[in-house]
Amino acid sequence: MKTILVTGGSRGIGLEFTRQYLGKGHRVFAASRTPEKSSELQKLKAECDDRLSICQLDVSAKDSRHQLFRQMAEQVGKLDILINNAGIASGNEKRRYQFGDLDQDDLCRCLLVNSVAQLMMTQGFFPLLKQGTKPIVVNMSSDSGSIARKRGGGDTGFGYSSSKTALNMMTKMLSHELREYGIIVVSLHPGWVRTTMLYCENAPLEPAESIGGMIQVIESLGMKDTGRFLDWQRNKVPW
Repeated sequence: MKTILVTGGSRGIGLEFTRQYLGKGHRVFAASRTPEKSSELQKLKAECDDRLSICQLDVSAKDSRHQLFRQMAEQVGKLDILINNAGIASGNEKRRYQFGDLDQDDLCRCLLVNSVAQLMMTQGFFPLLKQGTKPIVVNMSSDSGSIARKRGGGDTGFGYSSSKTALNMMTKMLSHELREYGIIVVSLHPGWVRTTMLYCENAPLEPAESIGGMIQVIESLGMKDTGRFLDWQRNKVPW
């Protein structure tokens, strides 16, 4: 049984990761800013009480990250898989700003939540990852962060796309930093998944299919894959 931490675990992609990993018999910590608002998490808790911990976490807040670390250190003492999934489409989470109307605070918050916070999560939980079995860090990226694939301007938001590109660089750098400890680090593109995130309501891919594919990818990873950018079908995504 693996110990897995899923950030942004109360809805969408994070909730489906939580559901499917519980279905495989693993121990899951599902963390989000407002977990008490997720009736789906509460339902899973009733079904898998001893294997699911529902945790409050603001990935962008140092004290919040430290509190969750202390909780996990006391309860399990190790971490096998860290799913850095928490993210936002825009700094105000209600709209994307186009060129000519860009907002500095919006851009900075997007970079903080989608990239800097993921790096700080990995650094903060490094002591638990070192104790894990075949530990893996999954940074939830997007092909919107692929420079090679970018064909438009602010079609996906300057903040969102730039933050995912930054996250990919952090994945590459972490893969070198953590290789000697046997920790695998990858960026994964889930596809365009139908969730409640801004502009994803009409996406063609159901969460169950995307997450099922990504879990298969995660289970297949070896040290030769560390630092790679892959999609939910294990195709290589260009940087």
